[in-house]
Amino acid sequence: AQRTKTKSKLRGTGNLLYLLEKENKNMNRYVFKKIMIEIIIPIVLLLLPFTIPLYKVAFDVQALSSIFSLIFAILVGFFIATATTNYINFCSYLADEGAYLISLYNFAKLVKPSIVKKLGNAIDTYNIATLDYSLVEYAEKTRIEFQSIIDLVDIIDPSDKKERRIAALSLMHEVKFNLIKTLRSITFTAPRVVLRLHWFILIILTVILSFLLLSLRTGELLSYVVTGFMILSLYLILYLLYEVDSNKFLEKQLAYEDPQKIFQAIGKPRYYPEIAFSRGHAKIPNETYRIGIYKNFPQSM
Repeated sequence: AQRTKTKSKLRGTGNLLYLLEKENKNMNRYVFKKIMIEIIIPIVLLLLPFTIPLYKVAFDVQALSSIFSLIFAILVGFFIATATTNYINFCSYLADEGAYLISLYNFAKLVKPSIVKKLGNAIDTYNIATLDYSLVEYAEKTRIEFQSIIDLVDIIDPSDKKERRIAALSLMHEVKFNLIKTLRSITFTAPRVVLRLHWFILIILTVILSFLLLSLRTGELLSYVVTGFMILSLYLILYLLYEVDSNKFLEKQLAYEDPQKIFQAIGKPRYYPEIAFSRGHAKIPNETYRIGIYKNFPQSM
């Protein structure tokens, strides 16, 4: 029996080491992609005017540049304004969701203490599940876990007929309604504003503007430098739009830290998926925490 137990332990350790090795490969791939997008491509664009030979075009470059610049500015301005509005609303909805979950847990203590542990476990399971998916899709991917919380709230009866328990139960169902409403708002706010067709148009406009800018070079060093920075600025504007629209910026700033307040409120250790550390979105805490290791990331979560 001891030998079997030892073999089982070694097998489990081997599986863990395999998963960690695989995660290191995924992390290296992610780091390479990040370096490519944030360092290599900007440097290439900055040096582009120095590598492409001088050329001129027969038509009025300045007039065309003004027209395409105006169209680009209108489109990008509209998309950034819309995406930013969604971003602000999304932050508000996420904060409301956390507050409602904590409120349900606290109200359960007053209404029926015997169900607090079960409700805490349901909230813990749901909160873990939300962290295992991106902000764009977690509301759709965690329906079962969320419904478990709602089902528990629906069956709660006061321990006695004290007025304060009855009042707390009424408030609890009001919080439940607001939580459901908030989750639906998250579902409608999470999808991206800029679709593939929009990205195609923006990229075409960026390529045309870059072509026209390169034709305006005079051969002087200053013209090369200015053109390089203008082309780089076009790329950075598109990259900023992508970060805000896809909620990547929010994931880096808030996604892994705000839910920890819920774990703390329900008396559970912190939880992080492994990608939170490998991607640098969260710092390893000093206190006890839990970590989720994926078997086949990113093909399977």
